[in-house]
Amino acid sequence: MKISFSKKVVTYIALIVLMFFILIPNLWMLSCSLKPDSEIFNLIPSWIPKEFTLEHYKWALGASGPSIGKLMFNSFFTSAVTAIMTIVFAATGGYALGRFDFSGKNAISFALLLSQMFQGPLIMIPWYKMASKLGILDTKLVLILVYGTATIPIGVWLMMGFFKALPKELEEAAEVDGCSKWQTFTQIIFPLVKPGLVSVCMYSFILSWNDYQYALILSTSTKSKTIQLGIAELTDALGKQNWGGILATGIITTVPVIILFAIIQKQLIEGLTAGAVKG
Repeated sequence: MKISFSKKVVTYIALIVLMFFILIPNLWMLSCSLKPDSEIFNLIPSWIPKEFTLEHYKWALGASGPSIGKLMFNSFFTSAVTAIMTIVFAATGGYALGRFDFSGKNAISFALLLSQMFQGPLIMIPWYKMASKLGILDTKLVLILVYGTATIPIGVWLMMGFFKALPKELEEAAEVDGCSKWQTFTQIIFPLVKPGLVSVCMYSFILSWNDYQYALILSTSTKSKTIQLGIAELTDALGKQNWGGILATGIITTVPVIILFAIIQKQLIEGLTAGAVKG
């Protein structure tokens, strides 16, 4: 269906306004992170720093304040492992639910959606007690397990839709050619749903990377503490709120997500578009 010129204009204007509200806070944060403290609190703000400085970044990276290198590694490790684990379960679970008929299939699908109702503070205390009894409290493992319980169900559900949309003839043709179930999955089906898996990967990574509440309760030391906790604690690092250092740290923590998005941008857009069509 052809979209009229007026609708295109309205759409683009709406997108520009939305982009404005998204970019302005981030650009302002970048600008302030490059200013000295005296200029940050000027009564008349300026977008372009009159005096550029990297002192806030030096402080954020540990030159004159708490090092965030270890915290960044903890966040990246837990987020990456969670994303990989989610992809594995989403691909295999979604394939089973989307391509095969078996007893209890609808119940499992319903349970996946129902599990999304039991998140956040509702399961915080049970997770804390279980982690304490198992001896995994204050470890990266408990964070990965908690994040996985949030990302795997929705990942399986999303991938189930992608697998359902593929024609059955693909598997029938592969079976005629002598392919096993595993060969059909890995060599024929899997490549066709890569955009969906990329979307699931991005979702699970960002959800884990941005988490604060679970990390606050389940992490107490530097060995498992994440960057989000580190940013929250920067306000007390020097006995005052070092806004320049906090803003610089905020810019630094967005870099991994931006790099990841730049790498998988094409596949992510394909996955979101395909998901919209299939939905």
